Amino acid sequence: MKHFNSKSRQKPAFHKILVIAMAFFFLAPPVHALTEGSYFTLTGSIDTFEDMALRSVDHSVASKNIGAGFEDTVLGLNHSIGYQFKNSFSTELEFSYKGRDFRGAVDGDMTSKSFIANGIYSFNIREFYTPYVGYGIGYTFHEANIQGYGDRTDTTLAHQLKIGVDMEFTQKLSLLVGYRYFTSNSPEFKGWFSAETASHGIEAGVKFYF
Repeated sequence: MKHFNSKSRQKPAFHKILVIAMAFFFLAPPVHALTEGSYFTLTGSIDTFEDMALRSVDHSVASKNIGAGFEDTVLGLNHSIGYQFKNSFSTELEFSYKGRDFRGAVDGDMTSKSFIANGIYSFNIREFYTPYVGYGIGYTFHEANIQGYGDRTDTTLAHQLKIGVDMEFTQKLSLLVGYRYFTSNSPEFKGWFSAETASHGIEAGVKFYF
């Protein structure tokens, strides 16, 4: 008599349940209308950088042990002003700030100020929370400061991917929790060094409609 393995029978069933659950999550009809209108957001983030090694370091700067690079994890600030349309799309202009100190014997830091235009799509499928995904492109102004050497600046093209959840408190206020991948072209600080800027960030903050 041939016996069937119960685990092999459960596995296809599990996959079917998973597919049905995902289909319901993304295709279920809306249960509430998104708030239409202008808004602004304010979030804080914890950003971890992919590669903090410096490249093309000048010999006079390298002698100060700058080759150690930057901090791996920093705090960031993000602020945006946007408009939510009825069709689940929104557009916004975002400003973000990140600052990193050098590791090692060098006193100094590098700051990045970004101005990004974002397009965001909200999956309007739940009453109290709304998943969203967005993409943005813009420019980042980088500034490096080394004590005893002065400042150097560079401006580069930047872009980012954002995903998260918008949790509604009232029609005018909600909580944002999400993830973003940010990257820009490597800034070149002439006579000093060039650096990598890609980062992964976990953010949380508030969204106000006005």
